[in-house]
Order: sequence, then C-alpha cells, then structure tokens
Amino acid sequence: MQKIILVLTLFLAGSGVLCAQSAKSASATSTDSLMAQIKNLQKRIQKLEQKQAESELEKLRQQALQAAAAQTEETQKLTVFKSGQRSQQAINPEISVTGDAYLQGVGNKDGFTETQRTGAYFRVIGLHFQSNLDPFSTTKIAIEIHPDGIELGEAYATWNNVIPDISLTAGKFRQQFGVVNRWHAHSLDQFDFPLALTTILGEDGLNQTGFSLDWLMPKFWLATNMMTLQITNGQNDQLFSGQLFSFPSVLGHLKNYFDLNQNTYFELGMTGMVGFNNLRGFVAGVKTTEPSRLTKLAGMDLTLFWEPINRAHYHSFTWRSELYYADKDLGAKQRIKAWGGYSYVQYRMNERWYAGLRLDYTQPFMLNNGNKNIYQIVPYVTWWQSHWVRFRLQYNYKNGNMLQKPESIVRLQLTWAAGPHKHERY
Repeated sequence: MQKIILVLTLFLAGSGVLCAQSAKSASATSTDSLMAQIKNLQKRIQKLEQKQAESELEKLRQQALQAAAAQTEETQKLTVFKSGQRSQQAINPEISVTGDAYLQGVGNKDGFTETQRTGAYFRVIGLHFQSNLDPFSTTKIAIEIHPDGIELGEAYATWNNVIPDISLTAGKFRQQFGVVNRWHAHSLDQFDFPLALTTILGEDGLNQTGFSLDWLMPKFWLATNMMTLQITNGQNDQLFSGQLFSFPSVLGHLKNYFDLNQNTYFELGMTGMVGFNNLRGFVAGVKTTEPSRLTKLAGMDLTLFWEPINRAHYHSFTWRSELYYADKDLGAKQRIKAWGGYSYVQYRMNERWYAGLRLDYTQPFMLNNGNKNIYQIVPYVTWWQSHWVRFRLQYNYKNGNMLQKPESIVRLQLTWAAGPHKHERY
C-alpha cells in the first residue's frame, strides 16, 4: 500500500513537471502548489504507516495475552493441593491369601507311625498384608491360621536407605540364617524344610523379634556383596534361653553373588550367630539367675542357578546346599555339638513341570551324638496348573542309626494363592 501511494505520487509529480516544461506557461505559483501537494501526500503516508504499525503491534499484544491466559489455565488445572494425608484407597494394604493342604500315605502295613498317620490334612491358611506406609517405609505382616489355632508368622517394617545402601528392619521376622530359613513353608521348593534345619535350628527354624541392618557393600571381589546384621531376642527355646530381650542373640550373614556367564549365577553365603542360653528370671515364682552360657552357630550356603536367556519360562536348573553347625554350652562341662546339611537339585522341564531331588543328613540335637545320624532322600515333581495353583508329589525316605526302622511317606500337596503377591517366599 505504501509503495503504491509513493509510485502514484512520483508519477503525478513527474507528470506535473513535464506539463510545466511543455506548456512553458506555468508560473512559480504552480510549482509551489505541486510541492505542497507532495508534502501533504508524505504526511498522509506517514499517518498510514503509523496506523498499520499500531495495528500489527495490537495484534501481537492480543496474541501474547491469549497465550498467557491459556498457559495460566493449564497450570491451574495441573496444580494439585495436598493435605499431607494419604487417600483412602492408598491406605488399604495389599492382601494375599495362600492355602496349603495335602494327602499323606505312610508306607507300612499299619498306615501310621508314632509321629505320622495316613490321611488328609490341612496345613495352613496364610494371610499376607503388605503396604507402603509412606515414601520412606513399608510393612509386611503374615498371619498363619492352623487347624489348632492362629499364629503370628511375621510382622515387620522396613526403612530403605536409612543411610546410603543400608536398610533397617524392625519387628518379628524369619532370620537370614542361610537361605531357606528365611522362606515361608508354602513357598519352599519341596513340601517340607530340610531335616538338618528343623533338627538343629528347631522345628520352626529361627523366627525371632528384633532389628536387622542390611548393607549393600561396595564391590570388592565379586559382583555383589551384602552384609546382614541382626540383633534379636533369644526366643528360640532349643538354642537360646527362650526369653525376651534380657539376653539378645546376634547374627551376621555375608552374601556374595556374581555372574558366571549371561545364563548362570553363583551365590555363596556365610553365617555366624551367638546368643545366651542361661535362664534369668522367675521359675515357679522363684527368682533364678544361672551363670552365663553361650550357644554358637555357624552356617554356609551356596546356590548355582542356570536360566537360559529367552527360554526362562521353559528351562532352568538350581543346585542349592547348606551346612549347619551348633555348639550349645549346658554348663557342668556338658555341650551339645551337632552338624548337618542338605543339598538338592531341581530342573525345570517345561513351562509347568519341575523335578528335583533333595538329600538330607544330620546329627540329632542331643548329648553324646557323635556316632548317631539321620538321613533322608526326597525325590519330588511339581506341576503348576497356573501362577495361582500348584500340585506337588513328594516321597520321603528316612533312615539312620537313630531310627529303629526306615520311614516312608508319600504326599500329594496342593497350594493355591489369591492376591497380588501369590506364592511370595517372604
């Protein structure tokens, strides 16, 4: 628009000059008139340019205001004001339920022994609660419902990274003595705990109340090293005093893990534990304080696990072994010293079928047991109907110079689970 007006102006001016020259009758007054017209046109051009600039600036200003308003509206929509409290749905813990039942056949003409009888049994219903308490801590609770009563399996809270690479657990928990002692019965690779574990550590293993520190150590000689330190009550009445925090027991466990190749890893663990077993309290209303006596425990575990890449749902191989040793001072120069262990292999044949074999050996937990032993052979097969339902057929053959005659038991186990965590080991 500006260029058109300017061209027209020049054209008119040029035309006027030509006319003046050709006519030669124009006067100085005509020249002044043309100059006045040019100046007038220049002023009009300046006004038009100013208006156009103002119009464009106003458009830019309006666009900026609209963009700012849209951004403010979006920010207001995304802004969430919190009161510091958890929502009702987040408060509810995750709940899982497991069931464990089995059929049992005793292999003799009577169909029963002093401790076992042929029949159908319901072992346990497990209620497992898990929840994030806040951004810093979680809790797990396991309640076991048996036919003869209700028992608190575990109840503890864990704070991750209390300080870098260190976690703290407080409450009642199965202790990290080796590997299998930490697991729940329904999640074992076999129907029952190894014979050496239940003989030396007690029928229920080590399950006490106290504190646990887990330290993910810097890489020293292996891929991963973890140290666990646990201070608990001496509640295990077979190994310790069976009392509360009057006399604590202390456990240390070192786990070393490294990869042999992309399909195989190896894990080696060592455990040491010490606690008092002397009585200190009231027995039948009489105050009793016995001289200090210690129980010392040691253990070693190793696991070799092979699982091919891209075939993990169809094939795997596990070899796990543990050794246990106990030295309990009874006073009057009497001590119970016992050792035992187990080893098992398990192979995953396809997506649903597993087969395994476990060998157990132990000395009885008693005085003068140097020449006494019990051993057990345990073959088994496991079929997973789905992730929630599992069947297991297992045969136990037990013998040794502590038994008058061999014992044979066949069990068909059914375990099922409902909930988000299913057959969780602990």
